[in-house]
Parts: sequence; structure tokens; C-alpha cells
Amino acid sequence: MRMRRTASLLATSATFALFAAVGSTGTASAAIYPSAYGCKPGHVCLYYSDLSSPSFSTEGNWSGRKSSTRIVNNGTQQAGVDHIRFTAEKYSPTTGRVHKAKGCLHYATPNGSGGQYKVELKPTNSYGYTVTSLKWGPECKPGEEALEGA
Repeated sequence: MRMRRTASLLATSATFALFAAVGSTGTASAAIYPSAYGCKPGHVCLYYSDLSSPSFSTEGNWSGRKSSTRIVNNGTQQAGVDHIRFTAEKYSPTTGRVHKAKGCLHYATPNGSGGQYKVELKPTNSYGYTVTSLKWGPECKPGEEALEGA
């Protein structure tokens, strides 16, 4: 019994050591931008009225309905899953219709060299945007804009 417990503890210690070594040398790293606009590293955040503090934040894919005036991608650099594709909609009183918009955002870097990592969703005639989905994915494709169809 004592031998099994010792073997189990050694295996657990070896596993922790392995994860620590891989974590410190792996390609996925902590977010380069520690807290872009108050958005936690590894998250995508929505803002409504207070642009210094997110009104919604998630590490995973999401769908629903959230009013928003800004989207910030503070994801971590990780091949194939560090860009955000979003969909949003806005009511137009002049046409009486809901206009759909979409976009792709790069992850944040301190000097902005990685591409556009945030987008402002400007209201018109008191009607703002409602974000309907956030999905992590690969590099934005050529011609894929930060905000299309606005």
C-alpha cells in the first residue's frame, strides 16, 4: 500500500514538472498585452458604456445577445485559435430593418503590430449594435475586415 502511494506521488510530481516545462517553453504564451482596456489575457471582451471596464468577457466561443460599443480581442498567440470572428446587428430607423455586420479581429500586441485587435461599434440615431456571436479561429483572411456591413 505504501509503495503504491509513493509511486502515485512520484507520478503526480513528474506530471506537474512536465506541464511546468512545457508551459514555459510551448508556443502558446500568455497574452502579450497584460490587460488591454481592462480585458483579461486570453479573453475577448465587450464594452457598453464604461469603455475602461468590460461589460462581458469570455475565453470561449459564445452566442447570444449583448449590446456593445466596443469589442477587444486580448487572446493569446496560439496558431489557429487566436483571432475572433464576430457577428452583430443594428436596427436602422430610416429603413425599419435590422442590418447585419461581421468582422475579424487579431489578438492584441503592445505595439499594434499584430493587426487590428479592437473595433468601435458606433451607434446611429440612438440605435447601437447587439453582438450575437464571438468565435475563436485562425488568421483573418485577406480582405476580411474588422467591421463589414456596418
